[in-house]
Amino acid sequence: MRIAGEVEPEAAHSGALSPPNCLSYTSSRKAADTLMPRVSVIMNVRNGASFLREALDSVLAQTFQDWELIVWDDCSADDSAKIVADYHDQRIRYFLSPEDTPLGEARNRAIRQAEGQWLAFLDQDDIWLPRKLQQQMALADERTGIIYGRAIQFYANGKQRDYDYAHEFQPLPEGDIFSRLFTDACFIAMSSAVLRRSALEDVGPIPDAIQTVPDYYLYVAVARRYPARAVQGKVCRYRMHAGSMSQTNRQRLHREPLLIIDQWAECLDPRLVAYRRMTYSTALALEEMRSLKTFRLGLVRMLRDGSVIWLMSRSFVRVWRALRRKLRRPYWMGTDFTSDPD
Repeated sequence: MRIAGEVEPEAAHSGALSPPNCLSYTSSRKAADTLMPRVSVIMNVRNGASFLREALDSVLAQTFQDWELIVWDDCSADDSAKIVADYHDQRIRYFLSPEDTPLGEARNRAIRQAEGQWLAFLDQDDIWLPRKLQQQMALADERTGIIYGRAIQFYANGKQRDYDYAHEFQPLPEGDIFSRLFTDACFIAMSSAVLRRSALEDVGPIPDAIQTVPDYYLYVAVARRYPARAVQGKVCRYRMHAGSMSQTNRQRLHREPLLIIDQWAECLDPRLVAYRRMTYSTALALEEMRSLKTFRLGLVRMLRDGSVIWLMSRSFVRVWRALRRKLRRPYWMGTDFTSDPD
């Protein structure tokens, strides 16, 4: 591991969701410092000691070895730094953020340190399967902007299922997936994806307004300009636990996609825009109504923008999905498609 130390804070950029072509990521390292790796792995860490070692080990276990790992520590108060220091691989570069920042800006700052042609992301509590990068780099070409694969959600009790319930029983979408990212919502787990660096330079940094779903923002922005490829088998394991961001930032998790929909509304079918605004507004209203402080706001949002009928239908949809998993074999479990043995 190489300790890069603290990094000077970057000047803040606009939080407005304008067309993403005005700002670019720029690396803070000189090209002469080292040979450029094919893949830069970005790992944003905040108090990740509980699962961090498993995530790091899964990078080192990759059959594809032309990578560097950028560990961006966002002011962790646990043993995360000590755990990273136990790894003596010169491809691992540790950065301590000079200040506590939201995930969107933390992603931006980590990306600025990267030199690779492709940027892969691994969250601190997820695990890559050994052939993940090898399989994705086999699909890389000059046109593709996103290469992703199947992520398998797993729980402490041993339960597991496909992260992407929209495509559990069919191939993952490829090519132009821009509209699919709205029709099927965000079906790509960040730990399953690699993004072409030049594509990120084209679309610019994640805006300040996007703090919780920067991954979704980047997928949409890149997919608008570049085609996608997919490894149809499983490439990573997505850990579900009480401390995950999806559990602790639920209001922002539904509010920020509304900003993304508004930004790209002119590029989409108006009926799809209306439907997605309704679904996210309903989910956001429900979360607001769970708190006494925001109950009134949520009730007004539900009556004005949401749908009680759609909300009531969710229970039946969840039951149907669970039943279907018992009746049919999910695509990722097919012998011909699994990336690695269980």
